[in-house]
Amino acid sequence: MTIAEQIYALVKTLPQDQAEEILTFAEFIHSKHLNTNQVVNDYTNQLSWTELVYSLAGTWKEDFSSLEEIRAGSGLDIADWY
Repeated sequence: MTIAEQIYALVKTLPQDQAEEILTFAEFIHSKHLNTNQVVNDYTNQLSWTELVYSLAGTWKEDFSSLEEIRAGSGLDIADWY
């Protein structure tokens, strides 16, 4: 008897709610391994460095001050920076 057949035979004897738990767990394991394999497959479709930089450009824009904001906050004249 295969593992799938053993699982099926066991699940047939369970109440509906417990059988659903087994199904949920099996789906979780299945998706976990699919996601792992997808990460590996993503490495075969790597972007060039230029494509990567352009795809990320501006994504952290709101997290960092602009050069003008930094200079204004320092209290120094722009001529003092050079």
